[in-house]
Amino acid sequence: MSDYYPVISKAVAGLAIDAPDETRLALYERARAALLDQLRAVSPPFTEAEVRREQLALEEAVRMVEEEVAQRARDADVPSFSDLATDADDASKVPSMIVTGAAKGRLNGVWRYSMRFR
Repeated sequence: MSDYYPVISKAVAGLAIDAPDETRLALYERARAALLDQLRAVSPPFTEAEVRREQLALEEAVRMVEEEVAQRARDADVPSFSDLATDADDASKVPSMIVTGAAKGRLNGVWRYSMRFR
């Protein structure tokens, strides 16, 4: 039984970072078809059990690569602490009323109004 993980992983790593999921799925389909063609062309031919075992090994490699892709997507969605700190240092990303203190009176008026009825 062959180890298909390095081949599949390298092929997926060669795709563009912003490539759609369909591109990766098409790559897997081409790998499945190529594997089946190669296994059928071997002389003496593989038994059906051997062909199935190789197909399962390829599917396991695909599953592992898909888990890695999903993990990278989850990691990309969560900002790191240094990203948050950098964003906090960049005053252009903070609304001006907070930076300048220009938001006066409105919140105080609401607070005073609600405190009157206690």
